[in-house]
Amino acid sequence: MKSNKTKSAMTALVIAAMLCSAAMPIRAAEAQWVNKNGTWSYVKEDGSIAKGWIKDNNCWYAFDDNGAMRTGWIASNEHWYFMGESGVMQADAWVEDNGARYYIKGTGVMAKDYVKDGYELTEDGKAIPLAESKSVVLTDPEAIEGEVIEGNLYVDVTTAKALELKGVTVKGKLVVIGDNKTAGKLTITDSKIESISTQTRNTEVVLSGETEVKTIVLEETAAVTPDKNFKGEVEKIEVQSTTKGEIVIEVPAQEVSTRTYASVDIQAPVESLEVKTDTQIKVNADVKNVVVTESAKDTKVEVSKGNTVGTITADAPVKIEGSGTINKVEANVDGVEAGKDTVIKDVETGKDVEKAPEVNKPSTGGSSSGGSTVTSTTYEVSDEATLLDALSKAATRDTIKLKNNLTVSTNTIALAYENDQVKSTITIDLNDKTLNLTGNTTIAYANKTLIIKNGKIEANDYGEDGTNAVFNPLKAATVTLDNVEMATNGSALFPQGNAASVTVNNSKITAGVYAVGTNAGADDNYGVQITVTDSYLYSTGWKNNDKDDCTVMINVGGDLTIKNSYIEGDRQALVVRAGTADVINSTIVFTGNWGESTSNNNNQFYGEAWGGGNNLPSAPVVIGSRSGANVYKAAASLTLTNCTINGSNEVTISGQPTNVQIYMYGREAYKATLTITDQKSYDVVQGETTYTTVNGLPEVNVPEDPKNENTDSSTQEPIEGTDSTDTETSDSNQSDNGTEQEIEPSVE
Repeated sequence: MKSNKTKSAMTALVIAAMLCSAAMPIRAAEAQWVNKNGTWSYVKEDGSIAKGWIKDNNCWYAFDDNGAMRTGWIASNEHWYFMGESGVMQADAWVEDNGARYYIKGTGVMAKDYVKDGYELTEDGKAIPLAESKSVVLTDPEAIEGEVIEGNLYVDVTTAKALELKGVTVKGKLVVIGDNKTAGKLTITDSKIESISTQTRNTEVVLSGETEVKTIVLEETAAVTPDKNFKGEVEKIEVQSTTKGEIVIEVPAQEVSTRTYASVDIQAPVESLEVKTDTQIKVNADVKNVVVTESAKDTKVEVSKGNTVGTITADAPVKIEGSGTINKVEANVDGVEAGKDTVIKDVETGKDVEKAPEVNKPSTGGSSSGGSTVTSTTYEVSDEATLLDALSKAATRDTIKLKNNLTVSTNTIALAYENDQVKSTITIDLNDKTLNLTGNTTIAYANKTLIIKNGKIEANDYGEDGTNAVFNPLKAATVTLDNVEMATNGSALFPQGNAASVTVNNSKITAGVYAVGTNAGADDNYGVQITVTDSYLYSTGWKNNDKDDCTVMINVGGDLTIKNSYIEGDRQALVVRAGTADVINSTIVFTGNWGESTSNNNNQFYGEAWGGGNNLPSAPVVIGSRSGANVYKAAASLTLTNCTINGSNEVTISGQPTNVQIYMYGREAYKATLTITDQKSYDVVQGETTYTTVNGLPEVNVPEDPKNENTDSSTQEPIEGTDSTDTETSDSNQSDNGTEQEIEPSVE
């Protein structure tokens, strides 16, 4: 086992020559470099100190929030950059760090899943001799027909402009590389591909026949299209290109996420679209859910006529245009605008939102003066009978409001859902009252939304088994707690199924074993979405409050986001056994005070296979899984940003007393990854080092991420203007005047 602090000394040698002068350029008085006690900063023309990224004298530099020039490794969005000792961003260079070699592409991005000079750059960027890897560089497509590739398959379209793969299984990634100029075409027929990564432009990847693909990552503006014989869909498409242009999504997908400044044209059905940077989205097919995140301010979404978006959730200002239909707009901030031709059937506003789009339903004929009035109904309920009646009558815009503290059987509500008496969206306003749920029936439902706000929920009839769930949203269902205090001796929230969603906002939950948990018992349980914001989560255990608990657990493929929150647990506080988790500005507290026994204690599972549930190492945070390949079938990834972990488990590992705050264990098929975006230090123990990764690099001192939500400007990474064969970065929008980039520059 390997125990390390995530902060450590780092030395690096840049093998290739720098593209820019190492000396700090001194410019005119109105914009100049300043050295104070050995720390360089850049004073702009207006006298302010530059922060984030700037381009000066054809070189890129990065600065922290205090204006200090940064050196060494920088993590920014999906990429790693290396700034030399002079602060200049390196490009087309080899870097040696702690005995490992890394290649920096011509764009400045650290290469991963890439081949260069006889080496393969692995998923964590380390160079290994290609001859020693399991990966294959394609030379003859016919030679690998029917073959199984255990590692990556690299396809270079530079010379062979038209290639076809038939009957190939790739367990790693199929990586398309080239010179960013050659227009190549790769057809994939009757093949099984875990992931496709396009790392060159102007290339078309065609899916045909019985081809199965889980994930497509568009790192450049390549196209992935289906032909008429393609019968499947893709689980996830990630658009990461930072070049200008248009990216067309022509393959049906369950999930699409965009972090790009290119426009994105959706031309095939999509279950969920997440927009992470401001861009233009054209919707030319039905999309069930669109989420515009906080970092995607000023995005434009255009819905064409004849197409429908189920719900647009706007966490940032967004402009909605087109003559299509949107069933619901959730405006969580001011600045959400809609055009007069867009059909909007329902609008829901977040707390403190003063202005939002209005409902705009299509005309049904006849004359009108000033438009139509949309009414909503509030059902005031005082007992179980009136609540059940309201559940059967309430429409999407209606609200069920408690007149007094109310006691109702969980079985009554569960049966109402089971008998399809409840409409698709129900909002219950507790009105500062208490809803007392009796009985121990799990309230389960699919394809519907339940919103509970402004009050208390008590559900304490779940007996000694604290794993029984209270609310269980199934496939495409949602439960939201907003300004709610919930106390239960069961497990509060249990999303289970593709696109099942849990949202906890400004709330407090005290639960049995899990405040929020998932179950990996079936593949259909995967694909959940969990968001916890401005909330406090606690757990107490399952037998007489024995504190054998895990406050938050995700153990299926899905996404977990925790922001500005407090998570406290006794055996574990946070477990990411599978899936992707982001924890931001939050505190994780571990007590270690749970009902241990001789056979089940704080030292168990550090040297043996893990069990189910939370029968795994006791620690504040656990990432990954130590179990067979047929369970917990997804990689585990956790990103920590400005977080605090209080408490640790003191155990003996390999005969040495060890403090554990974060414990990691990866498997060959499903790796465990930890990324820390600031300079916080935690006691991290890697149970094995082959399939676990910390910060993408071995024991490095990771500088602060240049994109910081607390800064006034949205400073982001420099543009990826070239590939590894073209070492000049370009910026078509900005003159080379040393000005700070408030918006990430883009390439035409």
